[in-house]
Amino acid sequence: MTLLNLPLTLLIVIFLALGIFSQWFADKIKWPSIVVMAIVGLLVGPIFGLINPQESLGQEVFSPLVSLAVAIILFEGSSNLDFRELKGISKAVIRIITMGAVIAWILGSMALHFVLGFSVTISLVLGGLFLITGPTVIQPLLKQAKVKRNVDSILRWESIILDPIGPIIALTAFYVFQIFEEGIGFVVIILFILKLLAAILIGFGAAFLFNWLIGQDKIPQSLMPPIQFVFILLTFSICDEILSESGLLAVTIFGLMMARKKRHDLIFKESDHFIDNASSILVSTVFILITSSLTKDVLLNVLSWQLILFSLVMIVLVRPISVLLSTLGTEITKKERVVVALMAPRGIVVLTVAQFFSSLFMDDKIPMAQYITPVTFGLVFITVVIYGFGFTPLSKLFGVASTEPPGVIIVGESEFSFHLGINLRDHGIPVMMFNLFENTSEKAHEAGFEVFKGNLLSSNDRIYSDLLRYNKCILMTQSFIFNSLAFNELVPEFGLNNVDMMPVSFNDEQARNNLNGPIRNHILFDENHTPRWFNQFITQHNIIEVPAEDYEKITENDMLIYHINEDKEVTFKRSNRDIPEHETGVYGILKNAYLT
Repeated sequence: MTLLNLPLTLLIVIFLALGIFSQWFADKIKWPSIVVMAIVGLLVGPIFGLINPQESLGQEVFSPLVSLAVAIILFEGSSNLDFRELKGISKAVIRIITMGAVIAWILGSMALHFVLGFSVTISLVLGGLFLITGPTVIQPLLKQAKVKRNVDSILRWESIILDPIGPIIALTAFYVFQIFEEGIGFVVIILFILKLLAAILIGFGAAFLFNWLIGQDKIPQSLMPPIQFVFILLTFSICDEILSESGLLAVTIFGLMMARKKRHDLIFKESDHFIDNASSILVSTVFILITSSLTKDVLLNVLSWQLILFSLVMIVLVRPISVLLSTLGTEITKKERVVVALMAPRGIVVLTVAQFFSSLFMDDKIPMAQYITPVTFGLVFITVVIYGFGFTPLSKLFGVASTEPPGVIIVGESEFSFHLGINLRDHGIPVMMFNLFENTSEKAHEAGFEVFKGNLLSSNDRIYSDLLRYNKCILMTQSFIFNSLAFNELVPEFGLNNVDMMPVSFNDEQARNNLNGPIRNHILFDENHTPRWFNQFITQHNIIEVPAEDYEKITENDMLIYHINEDKEVTFKRSNRDIPEHETGVYGILKNAYLT
């Protein structure tokens, strides 16, 4: 059985579907998505021999497809990095991404050269590439493990920063060796520098031109995402023609220049989502394409004791040495240092970019270039499996797993929201407050709440915030429009079951129809009462807590607000759904609310 004879269009669609459904299935079974995608790619490719995309698509289609995908992925990664944010990160993070990265690059390159026998050229390029962990791999693992803030912050920031920097290091090494190959001559170096400067200027120029067009209202809002998409592809392609492989550097610069803009301007929100979604689709698709293109012969040659030894060296020597040395004298404890040192899964971006470099080295007839992709795949698969299934037990073993319950984000500061937040805080539940205006945030600080800095509706602002402690979000502003916008923005991140909003009263039936659809199922407490009513009620009354064993004491005159179980997990009462009777925990009620 083979898929080789299928039409090209159907083949591409099949791989798109395999990538997306692999992610969906991984989410269902709570496995790292990269593990599922790797298994799917191996099954349809080398194991069952259903298809080899590289042969079916042809090198003329396969290589440009991977190259353009890498361009989009690198732009998306670099556009999420705002260097101004580096001021707020810890000393340990700065040490790891500087001194630690250099140590890891050198040691990793030595392991590639001496253990696997790669040339110095390939070893130094891949050594830089293997620095990447990537937020797409790290953040789900952190969310699953629920580690303490120091460990969470370090691993999260390292992945965000090194995601775009790793390919730049690899690219720099590649450029240097290109100069050596062509011969170190004055003319060669000058031409190389001029071409490189041209690529850099094009990257800056693309960002300037795109932002100027936006600033002058030359681009309609509806066309901003596709035009930016085209800008990225044109920047990459033009620079590649000027200097081979400089397109990666140009789109990375373009992304870094856009990071500052999209970080604060909501006008870029739609375009940002478009690029994020495109990157997500391309990452999963290209990963399946690459893994299914691996042949049995190459895999059998690579799957040897040398690959196992190399992976072990990277896991138990390179990573620990680089982290432990670089974090000496920093603010984190010994146990936290050990856990960080034992956590470095490689992700999809590493394999995708490695495939890109593999084709370059094979074009240059560099020995063993054909083994770059399978070796990278081996490292990615082994590290993801080990870290994906071992990080949670490891964090518990070293006592860095967070013992605090999942937190709640309260959007909108009011009398009622403060009372509710204080009750949750008294149970040890983390509470974060966000308000449109900063004039009341001081009160939130005084109440012991964490205050969200920036714009909660900006996906980029949320990336830089420690939100892994929080799994619920309740929208408590008096504006139904704002609550609706926030609901649609936050549901993809927190999940449909974890975002709810205050009830809003409408004067006419037509306006009330706005509540139809999914939002109606997420109205808190009682939809017949307004935020103003809750604020007025709470000024004269408190939220009363009733132990679960006294549930029968709650009368029809009382309004049920929440239930907190023994694990300090809170469930809020929805207007159209009752909270079941529990044997343990406490209920929060508004006593005699229906008598007022």
